Amino acid sequence: MVDRYNDRLGYEAATRRAMTARLIILNTCWAALVVWASVQGYTQFVFTHDISGLSYIISALLVSVLVSVFAGHTRVLPHAKVWAVMIGLIGNLVGFLVLASGLSAGDMSSAAGLLKMSMSLIDGLSVAFCSTLVGAVAATWMGTVAYVLRMDASE
Repeated sequence: MVDRYNDRLGYEAATRRAMTARLIILNTCWAALVVWASVQGYTQFVFTHDISGLSYIISALLVSVLVSVFAGHTRVLPHAKVWAVMIGLIGNLVGFLVLASGLSAGDMSSAAGLLKMSMSLIDGLSVAFCSTLVGAVAATWMGTVAYVLRMDASE
């Protein structure tokens, strides 16, 4: 009876070590992708053009979830994937509000008014696309971690 118990403990420990190794490899690949994007200037573009700051919130969510997963707390993972997507979509709505706030028919009569409208358009679309992109990437990253942990989408 004691030997069975010890064999089971050894198996569970080996399984945990293998799972940790898989998570380290997966997250190293994702981190390499982020480093590549930073070297190319993509991450700087995203964070400087998202004037709402929601990309920072999504990134903080991603980091905190990854730390909690490595600490053994995986229950939050399925919820965090949804949160990342939802915050990205909220950024999309905020971007469209920024875009709409700068549009007015009276501004089209002068060059300065057209410039103001075009800047509002660029700012709004930047917030919308950048925050949605960061939310989608964070959700995909967390989704691959959940897949490695063999968690169902409904968990």
